[in-house]
Amino acid sequence: MKKILSLLVALMSYVSLPAQNVKNGEPSAEDVLMLLRTMGYDLYTFDLTDFLKDDYEVSFSIKEYDKRGEIDPDCNTIWIAGPNKIRISQLSAEERQQAKELGLTKGMKRGVVHKIDKVNIAMLPTQQESAMKINAMFGGVGSYSEVLNLRPISKDDGSCKQYKYSTHPFLIDSFDDGKFIPLLALLSWWYDDEADAFRQCGASKLKADLSDEILQNVPHYYVIGIILEKIESEKR
Repeated sequence: MKKILSLLVALMSYVSLPAQNVKNGEPSAEDVLMLLRTMGYDLYTFDLTDFLKDDYEVSFSIKEYDKRGEIDPDCNTIWIAGPNKIRISQLSAEERQQAKELGLTKGMKRGVVHKIDKVNIAMLPTQQESAMKINAMFGGVGSYSEVLNLRPISKDDGSCKQYKYSTHPFLIDSFDDGKFIPLLALLSWWYDDEADAFRQCGASKLKADLSDEILQNVPHYYVIGIILEKIESEKR
């Protein structure tokens, strides 16, 4: 019996077990987004479909701040994207023909050719560490780009000079017709002398009234947003 058991044990030791191997895989969309973020690329999408029930003129705006407050409010970027809906009845005969040739009339609902149903805001690195590019895309209607100048941070003695910024979306819980709606902030880091470190920490989403404690420490930042102004029926 002992010989039989020994033989069985010996045979079992030669039975092949499933191999544990590293396998090739395909990167997911989330993997790609993570890679882009580590390279300095950020993309945010904001849904505007609720506003398609009415007619609004959509504008894009960028405000700049430092610890003293808003910088040159009269010089803020304001780019008019146009109405959130363009009806085929508003187009000339030539424009209607062009819309048909471009395939814009296929699947057209309620005579709407173009619509701004979302805005994508992308933050892109540039070849200069002292600048970052912003690109705002409004559905299939148009886009706006601008290069934002950054400010350096350093230790109290002026050493370790560097440019370091991060993006933070805003909490969007209200809407006022014709008023600026903050969507995204580009915030500089700062030097914490007590921790002897450069840092940026605080709420992941900021309040629209800019009352978050983090903004009391940030030496320089941009607030990016839109303005939705209702179009009266006689102006359509």
